[in-house]
Amino acid sequence: MLCNAELFLIMDEERANIVALSLKPDDPGWCFSEVRGNELVVRIVTNRIESLISACEDYFRTLKAALETLRSLEGT
Repeated sequence: MLCNAELFLIMDEERANIVALSLKPDDPGWCFSEVRGNELVVRIVTNRIESLISACEDYFRTLKAALETLRSLEGT
């Protein structure tokens, strides 16, 4: 059974592009991120629900770090 999740994050397009580029190294064959206008879309496909949950948690941690870094750089 395939398990799928799509995460949609709304932000301005410039920020979405920066965050998408920072996530690219974490895009293995079962995770994909792309920008659609002002949305950052992350698509995850796994064979097990446990793997899907773990992958979503990993992406949220990476996303949080990317956004915190971006906020810090914007504050300078």
